[in-house]
Amino acid sequence: MSDTEVESSENEKATNHGLRSNSMTWVGAAVLGAIIMSPASGLYFNFTPMEAAAGKVVPFVFIVAMVVTLPTALSYASLSRSLPSAGASYTWMRRATNPGTGIFAGWILNGFYLMAQVVLPGIGALFFNDLLSQAGLHTGYWTWAVGVLLMTGIVVAFNYRGISLSLRSTVVFMITESIVVFALMLTIFIVQGRNGQFTGADALHSFNPSFALGGSGAIFGALVFGIQSNVGFDAVSTLAEETKTPRKFIPIATVVAVITVGIYWIITGLGFVAALPLAKVLKVAASGGTPVAAIANRYWGSSGQALISVIAFSSIAAIFLAQNVASSRTLYAMGRQGAAPRVFGRVGAKDRVPNNAMTLGLIVTVLITLFLGALLGTVNQYNWTGTMSSLLALLTYLSVNIANFVYHWRFKRSEFQVWMHGVVPALGVVVVCFVIEKSYLLSLWKAGWTYGRSVQLAVVIWLALGACWVFYLRKTQPNVFDPELDVVFDFDRLNETSESDVDQILSRPTSEG
Repeated sequence: MSDTEVESSENEKATNHGLRSNSMTWVGAAVLGAIIMSPASGLYFNFTPMEAAAGKVVPFVFIVAMVVTLPTALSYASLSRSLPSAGASYTWMRRATNPGTGIFAGWILNGFYLMAQVVLPGIGALFFNDLLSQAGLHTGYWTWAVGVLLMTGIVVAFNYRGISLSLRSTVVFMITESIVVFALMLTIFIVQGRNGQFTGADALHSFNPSFALGGSGAIFGALVFGIQSNVGFDAVSTLAEETKTPRKFIPIATVVAVITVGIYWIITGLGFVAALPLAKVLKVAASGGTPVAAIANRYWGSSGQALISVIAFSSIAAIFLAQNVASSRTLYAMGRQGAAPRVFGRVGAKDRVPNNAMTLGLIVTVLITLFLGALLGTVNQYNWTGTMSSLLALLTYLSVNIANFVYHWRFKRSEFQVWMHGVVPALGVVVVCFVIEKSYLLSLWKAGWTYGRSVQLAVVIWLALGACWVFYLRKTQPNVFDPELDVVFDFDRLNETSESDVDQILSRPTSEG
């Protein structure tokens, strides 16, 4: 089949039982990925812990994070072209190796996306508290909790009405926040340059690892949050079944999201490093405030602080919208094949979005956020959830690189490319394993219990539960492992697949499976 014929068949796909096909262009998919990576909000989240860990070399850490991410982004692009699916790493590992390994990879992926979602409303609620404080109101845990619920309500209002509305809403938020934060960075450069507080030498020092606080070990500690910043490009792949000509454009959207947002962070991170002394940044964070709001107050006054707080709250809501979209698609893909409860594999009749999967994600997100906020504090809960999210992200990226090589070697041998299907995934595996060792095994162990070893234990428990889930399915629902499920959900057959087809496979006597 020619590329033209493939693209034509993709454009004509329309089913009344699955996700709504052709709901967005590749630009929309790239924007959604960029939104989750959050050009400006990535600085709101990660600038403080990165600077606290490594000092002024935040821009250098962003460069390292982008380099670490690129091989995996290329593996995502490669698999999205060969095997587009809302299930992403779940589907790819299932097809490349075997259903059991795929289900385990899907378990890790869903844990990663859940924690990536959990980090959001808590951070957004900090800016809600900041707005209340500026209005002269007393703030604390309970006002923060109101902010968490308010942000979740915004997600509900948009996401249950279809992906097109979600996309339009989030684009407006992303463009606005990016412009405002870039303008703040320019203001910092002008003011600090004029005062002689930030020179060309200072800028060069920000890209020199020898100026990191604590040396290379500190850089690996900061890289945890650099990796967390890059979480989001992977979400582009989950939109394959809703994007026009995904084999051609999802790969482009994936790489574009990584590079454009990475460059934005490097540039704006330089401005933020010049804005305030590290001691001041840490003092603001320790008091429950948001350093970016303090920076805006210093350079733009109280009105600028209010503007940043409003923009930050709305933009984080946009990321929450986008992350909920991605999270629900992966659980939906597992649910429709019986690898997760089937109730999560269904979409609404009108808007064709996985309502049940979205609802579960939102409920669990709110409960975990409120619990950790009470346990660790409203500011510190992000350090815990962000670290766990990025570690599960790296385990997911490891599986994607493995799947890129194995799938193309086993099933696409005639199309196997040494560079894209051999060198790139091998490089991705090496880089990911190196970062896991340095940033997540050694650094977290040294970080103590609260924000280090407890996270490691939580990840081990999650992996053990995943292994138990695979074992449970194998004993109670062995037909979930039937390879024919992969055939009926092949991308080019989605328009021919009905729920009754799946029911027939899953209800067969075991001896026929």
